[in-house]
Amino acid sequence: MDKLIIFVGDLLAGCLIREGQRYVFEYDVAYAGPVVFLGWSLQQRRREWDDFPPAFDSLLPEGVLLDQLLAKHKLDKSDKWRQLIAVGLDLTGFVSVLPEESSLEPIGKFAPGQKPRRRTAIQPKEEALPYASNELVAFHAKHRLKMSLSGVQPKVSAVFSRKDQCFKVVETNGSYILKPSPQAFPGAAENEALTMQLARAAGIDVPHCGWLKAKDGLGVYWIERFDRWGSKNRNRIRCEDACQILDVSSSFKYAGNLETLARMIREHCSNPRLQLVRFFQRVLFCWVTGNGDMHLKNWSLVENGKLIELAPAYDLLNTRLLIDDEEESALHLDDQKSGFDRKRLIDYFGREVCCLNDRMIAKTVEQLTAVDWQIHILASKLSVEEGNHYDNLVRERLAVLVS
Repeated sequence: MDKLIIFVGDLLAGCLIREGQRYVFEYDVAYAGPVVFLGWSLQQRRREWDDFPPAFDSLLPEGVLLDQLLAKHKLDKSDKWRQLIAVGLDLTGFVSVLPEESSLEPIGKFAPGQKPRRRTAIQPKEEALPYASNELVAFHAKHRLKMSLSGVQPKVSAVFSRKDQCFKVVETNGSYILKPSPQAFPGAAENEALTMQLARAAGIDVPHCGWLKAKDGLGVYWIERFDRWGSKNRNRIRCEDACQILDVSSSFKYAGNLETLARMIREHCSNPRLQLVRFFQRVLFCWVTGNGDMHLKNWSLVENGKLIELAPAYDLLNTRLLIDDEEESALHLDDQKSGFDRKRLIDYFGREVCCLNDRMIAKTVEQLTAVDWQIHILASKLSVEEGNHYDNLVRERLAVLVS
């Protein structure tokens, strides 16, 4: 029998036990803090699975980071137990995982009901990155990966030195994430920086983020982490993606639908009516901007003081620019992933699924049409050709919403 100790912040919450092919979680008898994951009631002190628990599976690295983790730690891809041990001190959210015999202690702490404070916004210059893009991609191939972030793109953890006015790459406990464009998708960094800027202009809550130029001249996207704050990033907040909340493996992140996400928001959010308006707004924005990759792991809930609500938006980009035959949605809506029209988006999704009234819907559409899309696109780092494609797609899809 193998055992891992599970912490919420610096509170010992329970243990995860591996018994052959079965997994068991048990709350510690003295634990009276917040539930480890939404839906994991304290009244049910013991949970069992025949496979690796989805809530922990969704905390593991993906893509390039997973490949680097396996190579550097000499792990098998199927050995999720040891993968979790390798990155367990620096996971997304407020959960930490340590082996039973470890002498280490959790990095973070958690104060129930305490509202997180945003960092003072940084304004790095484009040259505030003293690394070449290939150095960032290869960082975790040279240093043991100790932090976990999902997503297939290469990424590294970083802090920003206000004294030196530049980013510095760190192995763990970073305040920011740096994402160079994947080799297969040049221009992804410029694309994401623009799309996140457009989201902010549309009234969507997004973290501080922007675009940098690496030493080799290639673009790198940076974004602030919203799941940690305070001195040395010790203060952690609950942050769970939809795979964790719905208790499905991350390998099924494209198998869900938007109707299920709406039900998840109703069940878990403290102010579901407001969150459904925000959910509707983001879905429309993603459709207008050609984002066909908003899978279950790109939708998260956070604990904001005493409230459970939608996390700030992240991983927003126009995937239609990167993949010619990209579907309109990563998740089904009315059993479809493409061929959306006003009736399906407004009448069905807005009115029936999200239960919004005409005023809420009209205000959301007005926010989108009020964005000066062309000005933002022209001022971005996209090529002229990509900018024209982006602008044309936005015009076509906005016309559908206001027809």
